[in-house]
Amino acid sequence: MQHKFEESVLEDIKNMDQRLTELEEKIDDINTKLTQVVDAILGNPLTKTGGFINDISVLKDKIEQLEKKVGRQEDFKKRVYWIVGGGITLLLIIQYITTIYANIKH
Repeated sequence: MQHKFEESVLEDIKNMDQRLTELEEKIDDINTKLTQVVDAILGNPLTKTGGFINDISVLKDKIEQLEKKVGRQEDFKKRVYWIVGGGITLLLIIQYITTIYANIKH
């Protein structure tokens, strides 16, 4: 009876040891995958990759540049509208004065 109990305990210990080994392998695999995810997000200084954080920073810079360009274009468009409007107004005033002058001459 004692012998069967010892065999049973030894078998349980072997099973537990095997299970522990499997769990350690799974933890190592998870750790490797987690490291890959962190490298993808934050970048890896060894491989000189910037990761998503760097990509976001680059995109922010590009968006700021585009916003500045759009702002300059809007300012240019406003200036052109004012110049065209002022030119048309000046031409209308000249035509009005010319018409009045022509009517006074006759």
